[in-house]
Amino acid sequence: MDEAIKEIVIPFLRAKDFKGSYPNFRRENGDQLNLLVFQFSMYAPRFVVEISNCPANGYTTSWGTSLKPSECRVHYMAERLRIGSIKAKTDYWYKFEQMSIFGSVFKKRATELLDNWNEAEEWWKQNPFRAN
Repeated sequence: MDEAIKEIVIPFLRAKDFKGSYPNFRRENGDQLNLLVFQFSMYAPRFVVEISNCPANGYTTSWGTSLKPSECRVHYMAERLRIGSIKAKTDYWYKFEQMSIFGSVFKKRATELLDNWNEAEEWWKQNPFRAN
């Protein structure tokens, strides 16, 4: 799955001006950063892609640690979305346990993420960062 993400999704993210390294990415978008992270399940062959926003100049955590923009991560933010959840109307995981006889299941899941991309762009616009 990592190979398909690196081959298909990461070049897409770079074309959308995302910086960072796998699994954490960020994009400056006006006065905020759009954050994105890939998280794999420890129990099944599946992953989620969570997104969030934070201030473009960095973030101070609830325990007082000041983070530079390059150190900001989705898991520090209270408001998040898993890409695909709006369309599916439930918590959404990209499952890759079932092998396909019609192509690579890994490439299909990576492409499915791109198919859900508009959901992420809309969420980032509609959910600007708000301090807790």
